[in-house]
Amino acid sequence: MGNGNISMEKRGEGKYVEISDEDGQIKRIVRETGDRVPVKRIFCKISDVCSVSQKLEESDIVFTLENGVEYVLDNLENPDETYSQFTQFIVDD
Repeated sequence: MGNGNISMEKRGEGKYVEISDEDGQIKRIVRETGDRVPVKRIFCKISDVCSVSQKLEESDIVFTLENGVEYVLDNLENPDETYSQFTQFIVDD
């Protein structure tokens, strides 16, 4: 995706996505506390991604799943490019 070691890969005839990172840029946001827990991989249905947002004052992309779980791609080198690639990845489903 053009940002460090974050990679996105479609699986299962394009119905699922795996997002992975070895550097801790992917984080799950804990709603109750606001804590950010680093994760190595996320595997979910592409159709479960219900929103993708780019922060204005930080170089982050936040995406939310239908079950309410939020993830952040933190401190990206090129958030504009990542946002475009991520949303296109979902639209192409």
